[in-house]
Amino acid sequence: MMQTESKQQVWSARMHEQAVSGLGIKAWCVREGLTETTFHYWRKRLSVPAQPATSLIALPFVGQPGKHALQLETPHGYVIRIASLEQLGWVKGLLEVLR
Repeated sequence: MMQTESKQQVWSARMHEQAVSGLGIKAWCVREGLTETTFHYWRKRLSVPAQPATSLIALPFVGQPGKHALQLETPHGYVIRIASLEQLGWVKGLLEVLR
């Protein structure tokens, strides 16, 4: 783990150096003795992954009174219980806060 973090730090610094060098990637890699393939590999590896879009599907309420109209469990362990259909409108805002 430590070795991976160290490599990530080194390559993060290299990405910054190339960006401020004024050189294109090819010229910078030649100057530094690196291959473009390795540069592009690390650039992709260090890029922030895109967040998956959250999509909700409205389902009709068929439960019994006193039961939850909806229960959501997030990957981070939050459990959200919506008691009434009126509260379903809160879900979008709530999910935005939890991101």
